[in-house]
Order: sequence, then C-alpha cells, then structure tokens
Amino acid sequence: MAADADLSSRFADAWRGRHQDPRATLEVAEGLRDEATAAGDDLSVGRALTLAGACHVALNDYPAALRALTEARSLLADGPLEDLARAQVEAGHLNVLIGDHPGGTELLLEALTAYEQLDDRPGQAFTLNRIGIAFYDHGELDDAEHAYARALALTSQDDEVVAAGLHNNLAKVQTARGGYDQALTHLRAARTTFTALDEQRGLAMTLHNAGVVYESTGDVARAAELYAESIDRYARAGHEHGACEARTRLARLRMGDGQLVDATRLLTEAYEQAERLGVAREQARAAEVLVELHEQRGDLAEALQWAKRLRTVERRSFDHDSEQRLRSLQVRFQLDQVVRDSITDALTGILNRRGLDRALEDRVAAARETGEPLALILLDLDDFKVINDRHSHSVGDEVLRDVGEALRSRSRPTDVCARYGGEEFVVALPGCDHDDAHAVAATLGEAIRSLQWDHLDPQLQVTASAGIAMLAEGMDAHGLLAAADRALYEAKSRGKDQVQG
Repeated sequence: MAADADLSSRFADAWRGRHQDPRATLEVAEGLRDEATAAGDDLSVGRALTLAGACHVALNDYPAALRALTEARSLLADGPLEDLARAQVEAGHLNVLIGDHPGGTELLLEALTAYEQLDDRPGQAFTLNRIGIAFYDHGELDDAEHAYARALALTSQDDEVVAAGLHNNLAKVQTARGGYDQALTHLRAARTTFTALDEQRGLAMTLHNAGVVYESTGDVARAAELYAESIDRYARAGHEHGACEARTRLARLRMGDGQLVDATRLLTEAYEQAERLGVAREQARAAEVLVELHEQRGDLAEALQWAKRLRTVERRSFDHDSEQRLRSLQVRFQLDQVVRDSITDALTGILNRRGLDRALEDRVAAARETGEPLALILLDLDDFKVINDRHSHSVGDEVLRDVGEALRSRSRPTDVCARYGGEEFVVALPGCDHDDAHAVAATLGEAIRSLQWDHLDPQLQVTASAGIAMLAEGMDAHGLLAAADRALYEAKSRGKDQVQG
C-alpha cells in the first residue's frame, strides 16, 4: 500500500512538471512504468504510460506517443474516470496533430464529459483548449472560439501557463477573422506570462502568431523578424512541429525579397521536418511553396518534381479526409449536444443557471480586459404563482417559453440571455452603459406586456419587474448578480412592472 502511494505521489509531481523539461520527465515516466510493471500495478503502469505519451508528444516523437497512449487507454479503461480522461485528452490531442481531427475530437469529447461528471474545472479547461485547437485546425472558428472562451472562464489565476496558451489561441482566431488589434492584445497578455516563466515554447508560439498578424497587415519586415525569432525559440524548446509552419511562412517572405537560396533552405527543412513527424498538412504547405519557388527560378524540371510530391501528399490527405468528413459532422453534433444539454434550459431553450455562470464569467473577464462597461438586467415575472394557480402549470410553462423567446429574439449576439431560475431571467449587455441598459430594460418590459395569450386565455396578462446593475471595480459575476437582485427587490416593492437600478 505504501509503495502504491509512493508511485502515485511521484506520478503527480512528474505530471505537474511535465511541460518544464519533457525529456527529463520522460525518463521519470519510464522509471515509474518499470517499477509499476514489476509490482504488477496496472493502474500505475497506465498512468506512467500516459505521462510518457504526453512527453513524447512534446518531443515530437508521435509514433512513440501513439504506442504509449494506446496502451495507457487499454490499461485504464476500467480504472478511475480521472485517469482514463487524462489519457483520452493526450491521445485526442495527438490524433489532431497527426491530422485525424474527428478521431481526436471524439476522444476529447469523451474526456470533457468525464471531467464534467467529476466537476473537475481544470480538467474541463484543459480539454476544452484541446477541443478548440481541433476545431481551429479544421477551420471551425466559431466552435474554436467557444471552446477557448469556456476554457478561459474555467481557468484559475494559478494556472498561468494554461491561461497564456488560451490567449495565444484566441489570438489565432481573431487573426483569422481580421481582428488584428484584438489578436495583438491577446498575444501581449500571453507573451508577458511566458516571458516571466521563461517558457520558450510559449514564447515561440506568440512570436510566430504575431508574425502572422504583421504579415496580414502588410508589415512584411516585422513579420520576417518575428518568424526568424520564433524559429530560434522553437529550436531551443525542441518543438519541431511548431517550426515547420514558421519556416514556410518566412520562406515565402524571403521569396518576395528575391532571397531564393535562403527560401529553398527553409522550405526543404520544413518539408523534411514535417515528413519525419508524419504531418501531411505541413508537408503539403512546404511543397506547394517549393513548386512556386522553382517556377520563379525558371527550374521547371525541379518544379515538376515538387508538384508530383505535392499531389502525392494531397491525395493521401484527401483520401483520409473524405472518409472522415461525415464523422467530423457527427462528432460536432455530439459536442454541440453535450454543450446544449449542460448549459441550456430545457423549457425555454436559452441558457440555464450553469450556462449563465460560465457566460457571465466570460463577459466579466472581457470587460476587465477591454475596460468597456457591462450592464446586467434581472427580470422577474410579476405574480407568476397566480398564473400557475389560476391557469395551470402547463400554461405557466407556455408563458415561460414565450417570454424566453421574446428576450432571446431581442438580444444581440454578444448579449447573454438566460433563465436564472423559476420565473427569473437575466440579460447581460456587454458595452452597454447605464442609460442604454435602462432603455433596453424598458423595451424588454414592453415586449413582455405586448405578448398575446389568446391561445391560452384572453384574460391573461403578464408583466415583469426589472433590476439593473453595472459592473463596478472589484465586483465579480456573483456581485453583479447580487446588485441586480437588490435593484429588482426595489422594483417589486415599489409596485412591480417597472425598472429600478
């Protein structure tokens, strides 16, 4: 028993420090595996293999990672849910890296469900980050941003590396959408943390992604500097995969400057790295630019050879991707369903209390970061008990459904609309000042008063009281709701069907 406890303790210590020195941690993992194997402790063997797989991924040895994580999942299948979820996250992320987005996302989805059952917020955040990477890599920006935002809301202040990584990933989404200022804001936040922690891999990513921003805005010289620095940082961190795209991007800029020899070197290195790692997408990117480069040099024979290699890589990728496209849609539907069931009110179709908590944390964090105002309206249907008693609970449910739809249809995409509980509803308004919030509350009150109930009871009338609160310095999401609740109490005490706050 004491030996088991010692193995568990040493595994936990190694797992926490796996990002700092993956090569040294891999040695620890292999030692733990050998000890656990000798002791016949399959659970500890599975844990050690999960750790080894994570280290192999960090060291870009994907075949070894796949072997370790496949065995780990087999050994942990009947073990504690937390251990299986951990292995599924690592295996899912690996699958995404090697191009199996649906297979990887399916594993990540299973892990997310497990972490939600365990109410493990760090586990949920870590998994959602990996899900966001899968969706981003597959071009699903909305799903990626949703996953990253949820992960950031679940991340504690102590998880600095995780939060910085999420800011880096959100920057990539903003860049893809053309939101360059927002992207740079996220990257500055990430770089500050990575610099303070001397986290070379994180610094390489932020430099690389800042280069993409500057290239997109036409500052080619600055972009080239950032790509070159990121390649150097990637080398220090031993992260070959990250360097592939940076080399290809820098090579394209070198071509534009006429530096064809340097561009050829960069592209050849990128292609060979990607081929060694088994990353077809990066192979194809490098080969495509090599075709252009040799055409530019007038070497049509060499261009033709690279075009043949490009077709081979693309054909392999296409055959693989075409088989998976349907699976991707299925996995996405499953993820949407899990999210919808966990954060959506079944009666009204808008967010439930759990969904509100998450979304409101996101909006509060965003308001803190941007300095924009955040208003919150808490509405309560007046005398709702009378409606239930006089007209039946089924009529009451119909009223709640219609009120929920009235609020949702009048909300902006950036607003948060939720059923707070019972007959109470919340609408959070990012970027809305006090006067605008009053105007919105008055409009929503009028919309509720104007709803027609002839199909239920021509005599039925429904009104709502509303309390307004503004996010203040030092106030969190809970404090904002409490302030709105006090304003709502005042509206009720003054005669109902009015706005206070």
